[in-house]
Amino acid sequence: MSLLKKTQIMLMAAFILGMAAKPSFSAIFNVASDFSLTNNPNGAWRYGWSSSLESNFNLYSNVGKQTPTIDSWYDPAKASWPFVTHNSTATEDNSHPTTTYQPNQLGFHPGYYGEYSIVRWIAPEAATYSLATMFTGLDYVGPTTTDVHVLHNNILLFSNLINGFGASSSKSFTTAGTVQAGDTIDFAVGYGSNQTLSYDSTGLDATISTTPAAVSEPVPEPSTVLGGLAFSAFIAKMRMKRKRQQKTLASTGS
Repeated sequence: MSLLKKTQIMLMAAFILGMAAKPSFSAIFNVASDFSLTNNPNGAWRYGWSSSLESNFNLYSNVGKQTPTIDSWYDPAKASWPFVTHNSTATEDNSHPTTTYQPNQLGFHPGYYGEYSIVRWIAPEAATYSLATMFTGLDYVGPTTTDVHVLHNNILLFSNLINGFGASSSKSFTTAGTVQAGDTIDFAVGYGSNQTLSYDSTGLDATISTTPAAVSEPVPEPSTVLGGLAFSAFIAKMRMKRKRQQKTLASTGS
């Protein structure tokens, strides 16, 4: 095989390897395990409320304790409701007089005038995603009577009612799709068909798994590539010829 042919093959192989897609890495976001009582915004997560499902999103600004073991985000301008809560222990929690939280469970509650309590996820980059979520009644005294929703960029993906307590009250939803950087997925709870906020604590379990969109590399025109390969092969051939000439001169003592 000629030097030119070998050089062309080697350069073409290097070119193909260099043009291969960059590796992408998956990420998993879980609303409960990612919970923070110190930051809001918290990474990709936001805790807040809105007057309706399509109206402005307002961040909760204050943190507190419903009980010594139940953490809470809330808006002081809205009195005690709405809010987002979290069981900070690894055991079932009955410290509140009307609710039961599972270990490390997150919950939320609507407002007095029907304000929606919302947990928002914001896509950090373009990606494909899969979502698994479940809403559960936490109030055993009432029991819970709420309406729950999932929205992507304020477009409704899922709606249902929670009427009851515990596993038998749960409503689940799964989906998959694509997001662009900055897209929002909202999990919202309202005060239900009875339009009262009494005993409306609702558990939220949500996991979003993402894989970044493939990075497209610019592909040179074939003529450009082949021209570059030919030039590189010519340079390599000339170098080899020069080395042979130098060896010949050295052996003759010239």
